[in-house]
Amino acid sequence: MALLGYGTAMLNTYPPPKTGTKLLALGLVISLGLITTISAPLPAFGAQTTAATTLDHQKIGDWPRYTLPVHCPALFTKAFRDQLTAAYRGTRFTAAVHDHRSGCRYHLNPGLQITTASVIKAQVLAGVLLSAQQAKRLVTTREGNDIRLMMHYSHNRPPTSRLYQQLGSAEGMEELDQLFGIAGTTHSAWYGRSLSTAEDRTRLVEQLLIGGGPLNQRSVHTAWRWMSNVSVAQSWGITAGLPHGYRAALKNGFYPTSGAGWRLGTTGVIRDRNGGAYAVTVMTDNNPSESAGIALVEQITRRINSRLAGGMPELRPVDQLTCIQTERSTSWHEAAQLLGGVDTARLKLLNGGEEATLAGQRICWDS
Repeated sequence: MALLGYGTAMLNTYPPPKTGTKLLALGLVISLGLITTISAPLPAFGAQTTAATTLDHQKIGDWPRYTLPVHCPALFTKAFRDQLTAAYRGTRFTAAVHDHRSGCRYHLNPGLQITTASVIKAQVLAGVLLSAQQAKRLVTTREGNDIRLMMHYSHNRPPTSRLYQQLGSAEGMEELDQLFGIAGTTHSAWYGRSLSTAEDRTRLVEQLLIGGGPLNQRSVHTAWRWMSNVSVAQSWGITAGLPHGYRAALKNGFYPTSGAGWRLGTTGVIRDRNGGAYAVTVMTDNNPSESAGIALVEQITRRINSRLAGGMPELRPVDQLTCIQTERSTSWHEAAQLLGGVDTARLKLLNGGEEATLAGQRICWDS
Protein backbone atom coordinates (compact mmCIF):
# COMPACT_ATOMS: atom_id res chain seq x y z
CA MET A 1 0.00 0.00 0.00
CA ALA A 2 1.57 3.27 -1.09
CA LEU A 3 2.21 5.84 1.58
CA LEU A 4 0.81 9.33 1.10
CA GLY A 5 3.44 10.98 3.24
CA TYR A 6 5.96 9.75 5.74
CA GLY A 7 9.21 10.43 7.53
CA THR A 8 12.24 8.18 7.81
CA ALA A 9 15.76 8.71 9.02
CA MET A 10 19.16 8.05 7.46
CA LEU A 11 22.24 6.23 8.77
CA ASN A 12 25.02 8.19 7.16
CA THR A 13 27.89 5.83 6.38
CA TYR A 14 29.78 7.35 3.46
CA PRO A 15 32.40 6.23 2.78
CA PRO A 16 31.19 2.75 3.90
CA PRO A 17 32.68 1.71 7.25
CA LYS A 18 34.35 -1.61 7.86
CA THR A 19 32.08 -4.52 8.81
CA GLY A 20 32.99 -4.28 12.46
CA THR A 21 32.00 -0.64 12.55
CA LYS A 22 28.66 -1.47 10.94
CA LEU A 23 27.97 -4.15 13.56
CA LEU A 24 28.96 -1.83 16.39
CA ALA A 25 26.68 0.92 15.12
CA LEU A 26 23.79 -1.50 14.68
CA GLY A 27 24.37 -2.90 18.15
CA LEU A 28 24.23 0.58 19.65
CA VAL A 29 20.97 1.29 17.86
CA ILE A 30 19.33 -1.97 18.96
CA SER A 31 20.52 -1.48 22.54
CA LEU A 32 18.72 1.84 22.57
CA GLY A 33 15.52 0.11 21.54
CA LEU A 34 15.00 2.35 18.53
CA ILE A 35 14.75 -0.28 15.79
CA THR A 36 11.64 -2.41 15.89
CA THR A 37 11.45 -3.84 12.36
CA ILE A 38 13.52 -3.85 9.23
CA SER A 39 11.52 -5.47 6.43
CA ALA A 40 13.93 -4.61 3.59
CA PRO A 41 17.68 -4.11 3.18
CA LEU A 42 19.12 -0.63 3.30
CA PRO A 43 19.13 0.89 -0.20
CA ALA A 44 22.45 1.60 -1.86
CA PHE A 45 23.62 5.06 -2.88
CA GLY A 46 21.23 6.44 -5.46
CA ALA A 47 18.41 4.01 -4.60
CA GLN A 48 14.94 5.39 -4.01
CA THR A 49 13.35 4.95 -0.58
CA THR A 50 9.84 3.63 -1.17
CA ALA A 51 6.83 2.66 0.89
CA ALA A 52 7.90 -0.98 0.50
CA THR A 53 10.95 -0.23 2.65
CA THR A 54 9.62 -0.08 6.21
CA LEU A 55 12.28 1.32 8.52
CA ASP A 56 11.41 2.38 12.06
CA HIS A 57 13.70 5.30 12.85
CA GLN A 58 16.51 3.63 10.91
CA LYS A 59 18.90 6.08 9.30
CA ILE A 60 19.73 5.49 5.66
CA GLY A 61 21.73 7.56 3.23
CA ASP A 62 25.13 8.50 1.94
CA TRP A 63 26.33 11.61 3.74
CA PRO A 64 29.71 11.80 5.46
CA ARG A 65 28.77 11.89 9.09
CA TYR A 66 27.63 9.46 11.79
CA THR A 67 24.43 10.15 13.69
CA LEU A 68 22.42 7.76 15.82
CA PRO A 69 18.76 7.30 14.83
CA VAL A 70 16.28 9.86 16.05
CA HIS A 71 12.52 10.11 16.03
CA CYS A 72 11.26 11.81 12.88
CA PRO A 73 8.17 13.87 13.77
CA ALA A 74 5.10 13.79 11.56
CA LEU A 75 5.33 16.38 8.82
CA PHE A 76 3.08 15.36 5.94
CA THR A 77 0.08 13.76 7.59
CA LYS A 78 -2.95 12.34 5.81
CA ALA A 79 -5.02 15.18 7.23
CA PHE A 80 -2.66 17.73 5.69
CA ARG A 81 -2.69 15.95 2.34
CA ASP A 82 -6.50 15.83 2.38
CA GLN A 83 -6.64 19.53 3.26
CA LEU A 84 -4.54 20.39 0.23
CA THR A 85 -6.58 18.13 -2.04
CA ALA A 86 -9.81 19.83 -0.96
CA ALA A 87 -8.44 23.37 -1.24
CA TYR A 88 -6.70 22.90 -4.60
CA ARG A 89 -9.03 20.61 -6.52
CA GLY A 90 -7.65 19.07 -9.67
CA THR A 91 -4.02 19.87 -8.88
CA ARG A 92 -1.24 17.38 -8.27
CA PHE A 93 1.51 17.96 -5.75
CA THR A 94 4.53 16.20 -4.29
CA ALA A 95 7.38 17.09 -1.95
CA ALA A 96 10.60 15.64 -0.57
CA VAL A 97 12.64 16.95 2.35
CA HIS A 98 16.06 15.72 3.53
CA ASP A 99 17.02 17.16 6.93
CA HIS A 100 20.80 16.90 7.25
CA ARG A 101 20.71 17.88 10.92
CA SER A 102 18.64 14.92 12.09
CA GLY A 103 18.96 12.55 9.14
CA CYS A 104 15.17 12.50 8.70
CA ARG A 105 13.55 12.34 5.27
CA TYR A 106 9.97 13.35 4.58
CA HIS A 107 7.84 12.65 1.51
CA LEU A 108 4.46 13.90 0.32
CA ASN A 109 2.89 11.79 -2.43
CA PRO A 110 6.22 10.03 -3.05
CA GLY A 111 6.98 8.71 -6.50
CA LEU A 112 4.66 11.13 -8.29
CA GLN A 113 6.33 12.33 -11.50
CA ILE A 114 5.69 15.89 -12.69
CA THR A 115 7.34 17.90 -15.45
CA THR A 116 9.88 20.16 -13.85
CA ALA A 117 9.51 23.54 -15.60
CA SER A 118 12.51 25.66 -14.53
CA VAL A 119 13.26 23.58 -11.43
CA ILE A 120 15.48 21.53 -13.77
CA LYS A 121 17.78 24.54 -14.17
CA ALA A 122 19.45 23.61 -10.89
CA GLN A 123 20.76 20.49 -12.63
CA VAL A 124 21.89 22.54 -15.63
CA LEU A 125 23.91 24.69 -13.21
CA ALA A 126 25.33 21.55 -11.61
CA GLY A 127 26.39 20.28 -15.01
CA VAL A 128 28.14 23.49 -16.00
CA LEU A 129 30.01 23.65 -12.69
CA LEU A 130 31.03 20.00 -12.91
CA SER A 131 32.23 20.43 -16.48
CA ALA A 132 34.42 23.38 -15.47
CA GLN A 133 35.68 21.48 -12.42
CA GLN A 134 36.66 18.44 -14.47
CA ALA A 135 38.47 20.66 -16.97
CA LYS A 136 40.24 22.40 -14.06
CA ARG A 137 39.08 25.80 -15.21
CA LEU A 138 36.83 28.63 -14.06
CA VAL A 139 33.38 29.22 -15.49
CA THR A 140 33.84 31.32 -18.63
CA THR A 141 32.47 34.85 -18.97
CA ARG A 142 29.81 33.66 -21.42
CA GLU A 143 28.82 30.80 -19.14
CA GLY A 144 28.62 33.20 -16.21
CA ASN A 145 26.39 35.59 -18.11
CA ASP A 146 24.10 32.73 -19.16
CA ILE A 147 23.99 31.36 -15.62
CA ARG A 148 23.01 34.78 -14.28
CA LEU A 149 20.07 35.06 -16.68
CA MET A 150 19.08 31.43 -16.07
CA MET A 151 19.26 31.42 -12.27
CA HIS A 152 18.65 35.03 -11.26
CA TYR A 153 15.84 35.78 -13.73
CA SER A 154 14.89 32.29 -15.03
CA HIS A 155 15.31 33.20 -18.70
CA ASN A 156 14.89 30.31 -21.13
CA ARG A 157 16.07 31.33 -24.58
CA PRO A 158 18.89 31.79 -25.34
CA PRO A 159 20.82 31.38 -22.04
CA THR A 160 19.39 28.12 -20.65
CA SER A 161 18.95 26.55 -24.08
CA ARG A 162 22.58 27.32 -24.88
CA LEU A 163 23.89 25.79 -21.65
CA TYR A 164 21.62 22.77 -22.04
CA GLN A 165 22.95 22.08 -25.53
CA GLN A 166 26.50 22.58 -24.27
CA LEU A 167 25.93 19.80 -21.74
CA GLY A 168 24.64 17.41 -24.41
CA SER A 169 20.89 18.03 -24.09
CA ALA A 170 18.85 15.12 -22.69
CA GLU A 171 21.68 12.61 -23.15
CA GLY A 172 24.07 14.82 -21.20
CA MET A 173 21.56 15.19 -18.39
CA GLU A 174 21.17 11.42 -18.21
CA GLU A 175 24.92 11.13 -17.71
CA LEU A 176 24.64 13.65 -14.87
CA ASP A 177 21.86 11.52 -13.36
CA GLN A 178 24.31 8.65 -13.07
CA LEU A 179 26.91 10.83 -11.37
CA PHE A 180 24.42 12.33 -8.89
CA GLY A 181 22.62 9.06 -8.11
CA ILE A 182 19.32 10.09 -9.72
CA ALA A 183 17.09 7.24 -10.87
CA GLY A 184 13.54 8.50 -11.47
CA THR A 185 13.89 11.25 -14.09
CA THR A 186 13.22 11.20 -17.84
CA HIS A 187 14.83 14.09 -19.68
CA SER A 188 13.48 15.85 -22.74
CA ALA A 189 15.01 17.87 -25.57
CA TRP A 190 12.88 20.70 -24.17
CA TYR A 191 14.37 20.79 -20.66
CA GLY A 192 11.29 22.25 -18.95
CA ARG A 193 9.33 19.12 -19.86
CA SER A 194 11.73 16.74 -18.14
CA LEU A 195 9.67 14.34 -16.02
CA SER A 196 10.95 13.93 -12.49
CA THR A 197 10.13 13.29 -8.84
CA ALA A 198 10.58 15.59 -5.87
CA GLU A 199 12.96 13.00 -4.40
CA ASP A 200 15.25 13.21 -7.43
CA ARG A 201 15.26 17.01 -7.38
CA THR A 202 16.06 17.07 -3.66
CA ARG A 203 18.85 14.54 -4.12
CA LEU A 204 20.33 16.77 -6.82
CA VAL A 205 20.04 20.06 -4.98
CA GLU A 206 21.51 18.80 -1.71
CA GLN A 207 24.65 17.64 -3.52
CA LEU A 208 24.75 20.94 -5.41
CA LEU A 209 24.35 23.16 -2.33
CA ILE A 210 25.57 21.05 0.62
CA GLY A 211 28.02 18.55 -0.85
CA GLY A 212 28.62 14.82 -0.68
CA GLY A 213 28.45 14.29 -4.45
CA PRO A 214 30.77 14.80 -7.43
CA LEU A 215 31.12 18.57 -6.96
CA ASN A 216 34.01 19.88 -4.88
CA GLN A 217 33.52 22.51 -2.19
CA ARG A 218 34.50 25.36 -4.46
CA SER A 219 31.77 24.37 -6.93
CA VAL A 220 29.28 23.99 -4.07
CA HIS A 221 30.12 27.48 -2.78
CA THR A 222 29.76 28.89 -6.30
CA ALA A 223 26.33 27.25 -6.66
CA TRP A 224 25.24 28.71 -3.32
CA ARG A 225 26.21 32.20 -4.47
CA TRP A 226 24.15 31.89 -7.65
CA MET A 227 21.09 30.35 -6.01
CA SER A 228 20.99 32.58 -2.94
CA ASN A 229 20.83 35.67 -5.14
CA VAL A 230 17.72 35.16 -7.29
CA SER A 231 15.51 38.07 -8.29
CA VAL A 232 13.26 39.28 -5.47
CA ALA A 233 10.27 38.65 -7.72
CA GLN A 234 11.27 34.98 -7.89
CA SER A 235 12.29 34.46 -4.26
CA TRP A 236 9.01 32.82 -3.24
CA GLY A 237 8.82 29.07 -2.58
CA ILE A 238 11.09 27.52 0.04
CA THR A 239 11.48 30.92 1.74
CA ALA A 240 7.84 30.94 2.92
CA GLY A 241 7.53 30.96 6.71
CA LEU A 242 11.23 31.22 7.48
CA PRO A 243 12.16 33.09 10.67
CA HIS A 244 14.98 35.62 10.98
CA GLY A 245 18.47 34.18 10.70
CA TYR A 246 17.70 31.44 8.19
CA ARG A 247 19.18 31.60 4.69
CA ALA A 248 17.90 30.03 1.49
CA ALA A 249 19.36 29.14 -1.90
CA LEU A 250 16.76 28.12 -4.46
CA LYS A 251 15.47 27.76 -7.99
CA ASN A 252 11.77 28.06 -8.76
CA GLY A 253 9.86 26.81 -11.77
CA PHE A 254 6.77 28.44 -13.28
CA TYR A 255 5.36 27.77 -16.73
CA PRO A 256 2.06 26.63 -18.26
CA THR A 257 1.75 23.76 -20.70
CA SER A 258 -1.08 22.14 -22.58
CA GLY A 259 -2.70 19.34 -20.59
CA ALA A 260 -0.97 20.15 -17.28
CA GLY A 261 -1.96 23.76 -16.58
CA TRP A 262 0.49 25.93 -14.72
CA ARG A 263 3.42 23.97 -13.32
CA LEU A 264 4.87 25.53 -10.18
CA GLY A 265 7.81 24.19 -8.22
CA THR A 266 10.58 25.16 -5.84
CA THR A 267 13.83 23.42 -4.93
CA GLY A 268 16.74 24.44 -2.73
CA VAL A 269 18.43 24.33 0.65
CA ILE A 270 17.72 26.13 3.92
CA ARG A 271 20.58 26.86 6.33
CA ASP A 272 19.88 27.57 9.98
CA ARG A 273 21.70 29.89 12.36
CA ASN A 274 24.16 27.16 13.35
CA GLY A 275 25.07 26.09 9.81
CA GLY A 276 22.77 23.07 9.77
CA ALA A 277 20.81 22.49 6.58
CA TYR A 278 17.81 20.80 5.06
CA ALA A 279 17.00 20.35 1.37
CA VAL A 280 13.47 20.83 0.01
CA THR A 281 11.64 20.30 -3.26
CA VAL A 282 7.94 20.90 -3.94
CA MET A 283 6.44 20.27 -7.40
CA THR A 284 2.87 20.86 -8.59
CA ASP A 285 0.88 20.98 -11.81
CA ASN A 286 -2.67 21.57 -13.11
CA ASN A 287 -2.78 24.96 -11.38
CA PRO A 288 -5.20 27.46 -12.99
CA SER A 289 -2.72 30.35 -12.71
CA GLU A 290 0.76 31.16 -11.48
CA SER A 291 -0.58 32.86 -8.34
CA ALA A 292 -2.72 29.82 -7.46
CA GLY A 293 0.30 27.55 -7.90
CA ILE A 294 2.49 29.74 -5.72
CA ALA A 295 -0.18 29.63 -3.00
CA LEU A 296 -0.20 25.82 -3.09
CA VAL A 297 3.60 25.54 -3.12
CA GLU A 298 3.92 27.95 -0.21
CA GLN A 299 1.25 26.26 1.89
CA ILE A 300 3.46 23.18 1.74
CA THR A 301 6.74 25.01 2.35
CA ARG A 302 5.28 27.00 5.26
CA ARG A 303 4.37 23.74 6.92
CA ILE A 304 7.88 22.39 6.35
CA ASN A 305 9.57 25.51 7.73
CA SER A 306 7.20 25.88 10.68
CA ARG A 307 8.27 22.43 11.89
CA LEU A 308 11.92 22.32 10.85
CA ALA A 309 12.82 25.98 11.47
CA GLY A 310 10.22 27.25 13.94
CA GLY A 311 9.92 30.78 15.20
CA MET A 312 7.98 33.79 13.98
CA PRO A 313 8.06 34.03 10.15
CA GLU A 314 9.98 37.00 8.83
CA LEU A 315 8.39 39.37 6.32
CA ARG A 316 10.04 38.76 2.95
CA PRO A 317 10.84 41.37 0.29
CA VAL A 318 8.81 39.30 -2.20
CA ASP A 319 5.72 39.85 -0.03
CA GLN A 320 6.04 43.61 -0.50
CA LEU A 321 6.19 43.68 -4.31
CA THR A 322 3.50 45.16 -6.52
CA CYS A 323 2.13 42.39 -8.74
CA ILE A 324 -0.63 41.85 -11.27
CA GLN A 325 -1.95 38.70 -12.90
CA THR A 326 -2.77 38.58 -16.59
CA GLU A 327 -5.91 36.81 -17.76
CA ARG A 328 -4.51 36.44 -21.27
CA SER A 329 -1.20 36.81 -23.04
CA THR A 330 -0.42 40.49 -23.44
CA SER A 331 2.54 42.66 -24.35
CA TRP A 332 5.11 43.71 -21.79
CA HIS A 333 4.29 47.31 -22.59
CA GLU A 334 0.64 46.76 -21.68
CA ALA A 335 1.69 45.03 -18.46
CA ALA A 336 4.03 47.93 -17.67
CA GLN A 337 1.16 50.38 -18.10
CA LEU A 338 -1.05 48.35 -15.75
CA LEU A 339 1.71 48.64 -13.14
CA GLY A 340 1.76 52.41 -13.42
CA GLY A 341 4.01 52.99 -16.40
CA VAL A 342 7.11 51.20 -15.15
CA ASP A 343 10.11 50.46 -17.37
CA THR A 344 9.05 47.83 -19.92
CA ALA A 345 12.47 46.30 -20.57
CA ARG A 346 13.22 45.86 -16.86
CA LEU A 347 9.75 44.41 -16.23
CA LYS A 348 10.38 41.78 -18.90
CA LEU A 349 13.84 41.04 -17.44
CA LEU A 350 12.45 40.53 -13.93
CA ASN A 351 9.65 38.19 -14.96
CA GLY A 352 11.21 35.47 -17.09
CA GLY A 353 12.05 37.30 -20.30
CA GLU A 354 9.52 35.63 -22.61
CA GLU A 355 8.58 37.56 -25.74
CA ALA A 356 5.09 38.20 -24.38
CA THR A 357 3.47 37.63 -21.00
CA LEU A 358 1.88 34.22 -20.40
CA ALA A 359 -1.86 33.82 -19.79
CA GLY A 360 -2.31 33.56 -16.03
CA GLN A 361 1.20 34.83 -15.26
CA ARG A 362 1.92 36.78 -12.10
CA ILE A 363 3.97 39.84 -13.08
CA CYS A 364 5.78 41.76 -10.36
CA TRP A 365 7.67 45.04 -10.26
CA ASP A 366 10.67 45.41 -7.99
CA SER A 367 11.16 49.13 -7.49
